[in-house]
Amino acid sequence: MARLNLAIGLKKIPVEIDDSQVLAIKTIPHTASPQAIISRALENPVAGETLGAIFSGAKQVVVVAPDKTRNCGANAILPILIAQLNACGLADANLKIVLATGTHAGHTPQQVAAILGNEISKRIEVFDHNCRAAENLTLVGETRFGTPVFINHRLLEADKTLVVAAAVHHYFAGFGGGAKMINPGCAGYETISKNHALTIDPQTGWLHVGCRAGEVETNPVQLDIADSMRFFAANFLFETILNDAGKIAAAFAGEMMAAHRQACKLVDEFYKVKIAERADLVVVSCGGYPKDINFIQAHKSLHNAFYALKEGGVMLALAECREGVGSPTFLEWFDFADDESFRAELKKNYKVNGTTALALKMKTRAVSIILVSTLPAELVRKLGMIPAATFEEGWKLAQKKLPQHFTTYIIPNGSLTVPFLN
Repeated sequence: MARLNLAIGLKKIPVEIDDSQVLAIKTIPHTASPQAIISRALENPVAGETLGAIFSGAKQVVVVAPDKTRNCGANAILPILIAQLNACGLADANLKIVLATGTHAGHTPQQVAAILGNEISKRIEVFDHNCRAAENLTLVGETRFGTPVFINHRLLEADKTLVVAAAVHHYFAGFGGGAKMINPGCAGYETISKNHALTIDPQTGWLHVGCRAGEVETNPVQLDIADSMRFFAANFLFETILNDAGKIAAAFAGEMMAAHRQACKLVDEFYKVKIAERADLVVVSCGGYPKDINFIQAHKSLHNAFYALKEGGVMLALAECREGVGSPTFLEWFDFADDESFRAELKKNYKVNGTTALALKMKTRAVSIILVSTLPAELVRKLGMIPAATFEEGWKLAQKKLPQHFTTYIIPNGSLTVPFLN
C-alpha cells in the first residue's frame, strides 16, 4: 500500500493505492544553507574566471533570469549576485534584469516580485523579453541547421551578460537551463519556431527520437541551440538544481557551457529513475504550482510519465492548470479532421507549441489519459483526454479501463522524474 499526498496546484490530495510502486527522485543531500551553496559555487567556478574578475570594469550588465514558469531560486540568488556586481563597481542604475520568457506571456509587478524578491524587483530595472517585438531584436547569424538567430537587443548592447537558471530535464530539448536561457529564452519568434520545428522527424512526421529528456548528442533541438551560441553567449552562468520541495540543493557557476554540463550530470544522477518494466497504470502529479500552472507546462510531466506506461495503459494525471491551456496557438492544432492533415500542416507551417500538440497526440493514440484539472471538460476531450473533476472520479474512470490484476506506478513529482527502462 502506497500512502502519500499528491500536489495539485497549491493543494495536497491524500492517495492510498494497493500494490503500487512510487517512482521517486533521489534526495539531494542538504550540506549547507542556500546562501552557503550559492557562495561556494561563486568562489569555485567550474571553468573560467570568477564573477568578480569577469565583471570588474564593465559599465553596463544584463542579468537574464527565468520567468514565472521556471523556478531557480532567483529570490535567494540575486541579492548575493547583485552585491558582488556592486562590489565590481556597478551601480544599480547600470544593471538590468531581463526575464527570459521565450514565447510565454509577460508578468505583473506582483509576479516579478515573487520571482526576484521584493528588494531586487524595486532596485533594478526589469524587462520582460518579447519574442514578437521586432524593434527589440537583432539578427546575429544563422546556425548550421538554417535557424536565423534573433536576440534581444538589450543583451547585445550590454558590456557583459550574466545568466541565472536552473538545470532540469526538458522533454524535447534534453535539458533546460544553460544556453536555453538565451535561445529560446531571449530569442525572436522566428528563431524559436525554426528551432522547435526540428522536433519533427521529416521521415515519419512524428516526434524525432533524439528529442527526449536527458538526450543531447542526437538531439537536433539541443544541437541547434548550442550552435547558436557561436553568435552570442553569456559571460557567466549561475545555475542551481532544486530538490523536490523547490529549494536550492546544489549550484554550479562559471563559463556557461561547462557549468551547465556539470549541472546536467547531477540532474541525470538524481532525477532519472530506473524501472524494470512499464506499468498498466501510472498516477502522476506535476508536483504542484507552478509546474501545473497551465497545460503546456503540465504536459512535461505527462510526457515523462508516459515512458513508464505500457501501450494501451492508463495515465491518471493531476494538473490544476489555473491559467488554462497556456497559449491559444496550442488549441489550433486540435481542429484538424485527422492525423495526416495535422502532420502535413505542422511540417508545412510550423508554429511554436506544435511540438507539444504533436507529443500529446502521440500519447493519446497509445494510452488513455485521465486528467484531473480545472480545465473545462469539453476542452479536455478536444485534447484527446478524459476529464475528471476530482481524483476520486478519475480513479473510478481508470478502474473501468484496467485489467483485474494491474500494475501501478505513482509519480509524485512528474516534472522532475524521468523514468527509463533498466
